[in-house]
Amino acid sequence: MPKPTAFKGLGVFTFLASFIISLKIIPLYMDAPPLPMKEVPEHQVKINDPLIETGRQKTIAVTSSLKTTPSSKSVTTPQALKQDKSNLPSDTNQANTRLATKNQITTPVTKKLPQKSNPVHSGPPQVLIYHTHNRESWLPELEGKKNPSQAFDAKINVTLLGKDLASKLTAKGMSVIQSTEDYASEIHNFNYAKSYVYSKATLTQELSNHKSIEYVFDIHRDSESKNRTTIQFNNVDYAQLYFVVGRDNSNWEKTMQFATRIQNKLNKRIPGISKGIYQKDHSSGNGKYNQSLVESSALIEIGGVENMLRENYRTISILADVIHEIWHEDHGSTVS
Repeated sequence: MPKPTAFKGLGVFTFLASFIISLKIIPLYMDAPPLPMKEVPEHQVKINDPLIETGRQKTIAVTSSLKTTPSSKSVTTPQALKQDKSNLPSDTNQANTRLATKNQITTPVTKKLPQKSNPVHSGPPQVLIYHTHNRESWLPELEGKKNPSQAFDAKINVTLLGKDLASKLTAKGMSVIQSTEDYASEIHNFNYAKSYVYSKATLTQELSNHKSIEYVFDIHRDSESKNRTTIQFNNVDYAQLYFVVGRDNSNWEKTMQFATRIQNKLNKRIPGISKGIYQKDHSSGNGKYNQSLVESSALIEIGGVENMLRENYRTISILADVIHEIWHEDHGSTVS
């Protein structure tokens, strides 16, 4: 009899086929691991910043946690310089001028703030920075402009220096606010000659809103050429600066003392970086410059129309160091 080899082969084939099918079916009854969740990229996450109404002025406020101690003021005898090199207009018809301002909105601080950002300050501000001639700019930073009379801009202007000073003071532990009012676009029938009337309203409002403010700085840009507004120190160019003190204020001597202290410390770090302190009355300029509102107030002209931003920023770094040092002197503490 022949051997049933065909049937045996068929049986082996059937067994193998059944085994393979069972391997595919069994996992269907087992628990499979969950699929991973797809993460949303951070740049696609929408976060609404809290908005806080704090008054009518637009300000940049920068936060800090500097502790203060009782004041002990230092007085330095000034040497007044009578030269007039500034380009500051006088004011007229102050009573008939009205400041139209917008509501202030503040939002949290970020690493680098755009010009009109308004971060929240958590502590009472100690320093106010503002700009009477906020559109003063620099020819090297403005494309296609060559004439000094064109060195004005709505965005690239001295408010950038104020923002940099605020940032550097904040990094040292001080609390600062900066007004970024653009008077030319906000004042109906804007008149440049009345700039100090407009900025006085800003300053008055900020001082009313923040009674903790002790130092006030009005940052400007000079109108002279680079060879008269630049100094080289250790082969690096710095924008020079100078101070203007209004002699028509009853407290002008206190203002002069404050400017002298800052100048002396600046020139100790970089000899000649401050060109002087110019005293002006109504016969040679505005005469007041809003300095009657705060004794520790300084109008500072930094650089000129031909300086570059980086040269101004270098000077701002030195200025921030000096302001921070004077703050500690006035509050009986030491610079950390």
